[in-house]
Amino acid sequence: MRREKEAPPKKRPPAYYWWTLANVLALCLAVISWLMCLHVFQHPEIPRNYEILRQLGRIEAPVPLDEMEAPPGEAADPRSFYRRYAGLPQEQLATFNAALMRNYLLNLKEPKLIQYGEGNYRVLQVRPLGPDDLFHPGFAVKAQAMVAPDQFSEPAPWPVTIEYLFPTSDPTAPGTIAPGDSFSISKFPNCAALLHVAQVEAGDTPGVLLTLVPVAFGDFKASQGRQFALKAPTALNPAAALPVFPIDAER
Repeated sequence: MRREKEAPPKKRPPAYYWWTLANVLALCLAVISWLMCLHVFQHPEIPRNYEILRQLGRIEAPVPLDEMEAPPGEAADPRSFYRRYAGLPQEQLATFNAALMRNYLLNLKEPKLIQYGEGNYRVLQVRPLGPDDLFHPGFAVKAQAMVAPDQFSEPAPWPVTIEYLFPTSDPTAPGTIAPGDSFSISKFPNCAALLHVAQVEAGDTPGVLLTLVPVAFGDFKASQGRQFALKAPTALNPAAALPVFPIDAER
């Protein structure tokens, strides 16, 4: 009988094949790790990234500057803020808000993003800040912009509302500002920087709700000669909801 031919043995890949494959996989992992690290360091406004950076010791608390040390920035009154943001598309507004938060968490390294609020305001609401807010201790004041249409008219409500976040350890500070009070802010000495913009419906007119935070810390002078001391926050919570007052209250 004829012996059947045996199948030829399968060829094994040469040793350098496995070496090359291992190096390719290692290179892919290195690139992915590098991209992930780059994303974490470039976007601390994402709460997960912020927590990673905090655990790595790469997060700095807000620098306790005084008014003379505040970084340069543009000043804007309620009219200017309204022109800029009342009609901004939502996608652009979300990108802008992320950039504002990122700049704040990085201690204002991008001066072009710094805008200081100015103007006259009437207080609507006051509430304390807690662990779920951007920082605490402190309190927040919601106030309506009051603008005089011309030099012969009395100030009237403008479709711009601010919420001013005050970092302070003074337990009596919230009592210095009450609904109905009026106060004024200016680039100097208040140094209240824009942190977040929300579009709202104020009656028949579109409006904006601005979140402002001080980036220099001294005494804030409220109405009727009352004042309290501001203190730089020691920790921040980028996962906090902004604005701190419900938008529904605007409608």
